[in-house]
Amino acid sequence: MQAPQEVREDFRNHLFMCMRHLGLGEPSPLQYAIAETIQNGDRDFQLQAGRGAGKSTVVAMYASWLLLNDPNCTILVLSATQDKSIKFISQVRRIIDLVPYMANLVPGPQTKDSAFGFNVLNRTREGQDLSVTAKGITGQITGAHADYVLCDDVEIEKNSDTPQARNKLIERCAELEQIRNPVPHGRIVLLGTYQSTDSIYLRLPYKIIKFPAVFPDPEIESQVAFVAPYILDQDGVPGTSVDPQRFSQTVLDERMAKIGPRQFALHYLLDPTLSDSSRYPLRLDDLIVMDVSPDLFPEKVVWGKVSPLNIPTYGINGDLLYKPQWVSEKFVPYLETILFVDPSGRGADETAICVASFVNGYIVIHSLEGLDGGYSDVTLLQIAKLAYRYKANRILVESNYGDGMFTNLLRPIVAKVCGRMAVDEFRVSGSKEKRIVDTLEPVMSQHRLIMSTSAITAKATQTQITRMQDRKGALKHDDRIDVLASAVKNWSDEMVINPDTQIERNVKKAHADVVKQWLSNDRIMGLLPSHVSGAILNRDNPNNSTQQRSIIDRFRS
Repeated sequence: MQAPQEVREDFRNHLFMCMRHLGLGEPSPLQYAIAETIQNGDRDFQLQAGRGAGKSTVVAMYASWLLLNDPNCTILVLSATQDKSIKFISQVRRIIDLVPYMANLVPGPQTKDSAFGFNVLNRTREGQDLSVTAKGITGQITGAHADYVLCDDVEIEKNSDTPQARNKLIERCAELEQIRNPVPHGRIVLLGTYQSTDSIYLRLPYKIIKFPAVFPDPEIESQVAFVAPYILDQDGVPGTSVDPQRFSQTVLDERMAKIGPRQFALHYLLDPTLSDSSRYPLRLDDLIVMDVSPDLFPEKVVWGKVSPLNIPTYGINGDLLYKPQWVSEKFVPYLETILFVDPSGRGADETAICVASFVNGYIVIHSLEGLDGGYSDVTLLQIAKLAYRYKANRILVESNYGDGMFTNLLRPIVAKVCGRMAVDEFRVSGSKEKRIVDTLEPVMSQHRLIMSTSAITAKATQTQITRMQDRKGALKHDDRIDVLASAVKNWSDEMVINPDTQIERNVKKAHADVVKQWLSNDRIMGLLPSHVSGAILNRDNPNNSTQQRSIIDRFRS
C-alpha cells in the first residue's frame, strides 16, 4: 500500500493517521500546531511544551514521517537516560508496524532490529549508523552521526540539580553539532520542559518556541517571550487552558494546588524567570497563625491579610504574620497528631521537633522548635514530654543517620512518660532544598498550613522559612524547616481534601448517625407500651413472637 501524497506532503495528515491507528483519537488543535511548527519551523530549534501536551508522541510520529519520505535518512534519539530513548524509538517502531502504508519500512528477518536501534527494510544506503538509534546524553555519543538529532528531555532533575551537573550537561549538548551530518535537510530538535530557573535550555544556542498549557499574561514579558504565534493569535484569557481537550481548567487548578505556583510556572506556563517572590517562595503571610488547642480545631478557618499579629517578624520586604479572617464556631477533633524528630549529632545542629495534627484538609503545627543536646537524656525526656503534652498518637524519627540509635534510645523514655506509644522511623531522599520547597510551597500558597502562635514566634524558625531557596546550600542551618517539611509531606496525599467538602461529609455522617440511633432496637423498646412484655426484645431473634415483631415494625415505620 502506497502512502497517500497528502500524507507525504503534510506531516499533520500523517499525525492524524498515526493517532487513529494507535487508538489515540484525533490530535488536538494544539498538537496540530506543534506538528506544523516541527515541519515548517527553523532548521534547529527547541520545542518547549507543557507537561502532558504529548510533544514526545508527536515527535516520534515525526521521526516515522521522515523515514517514510526518505528511508535512507538516519535519526539519533538522545534522552537523559538510554532507557528513555529506547521507549521513544519503540514508539516509532510501533507506528511503523501499525500504520498500513508504512509496511514497506518494517524491518525484515535479516535486518537489524533491536531495542537500541533498527534499520528500515527498504533502506538502500549502507552505513554503520542505523536508521534509528537510541542513546543517553551522558553515554558514548562521540563518534555517532545522524542526519536528524532528536533530543527528548535531556534535562531532568537528577542530572541538573547542581551548577556542576548543569555545566556538564551543556558540554554534552555541545556535541550535537559534531553529530549532525552536514546535509541540507538535517536538523537538531530539542524537546523539553524547564526543570529549574537555571535550566540549561536557556543557555543553548537554539531558538526556543513555547507551547504553554495556559494562556500567558500579555502584560508579563517573561510569560509571552518565545510563545508560538498560534497561542498569541488566539487572544485567550490569561491563566485559562490552551488545550481543554487534553487539560480541563479543573485539572490545571488541581495541579497548581498540588505543585505550587513556582513549579506550575515552570512546567505549564514555561516561565523560568527569577523574581524576589520566586527566589524566596515561602512567605510568612501565606500562613494562618492562631492559638490552637491540642484536642479540637475549628471546622473551617479563612485566610486573609486583614489582621496582622502584634509580634516581631523576620520576613523579607515587610512579610508579616496574620490572624485568620474568619473562624467557624464548630470544633472537631483531630484525625491524627504526630511528633516528628530530626535528630542531630554533637555539632552545632539542633534536634528539631515538630508536633503536627491533621483535620479537615488542614495541617496544624502545635510546636516547632530546636533542642540542644543531641542524644542526651535531657533532650530525649523533653521529646517524650512534648508527645504527652500534645497527646500524640505516635512519634516518627528521621533515620537517615545513626542507624536507628536515636530511636532505640528514645523508646524506653517515651514508654515511661507516655505509656504505650509507637516510635517509628522514616527516611527522606533527594535534594534537601528542592524537597523542602516543593513540599511546603503548595500547602502554604493554598493557606492550608496553620501555625500556633508559639510555634512561629522564634526568629530562627521564621528565618529558615523565609530564606529557603531551591538551591543547594541555601541555608547554613535548616533543621526546623526540614522537620516541618517532613510533617507536611506525611499528609501530602490527604491534601486533596477540600475543607468545605469535608464539612459536608461530616454533616451527612452526623445525620446518618442520628437516623441509625432512632432506628435502633434499644430506642424502640423504650417506647413500647407498658402492657407489652417488659422483656428485652430483639427483632432479629427468631424466638420473638410474630405479634412482638409486628409491634416493633409499626414503631420503626
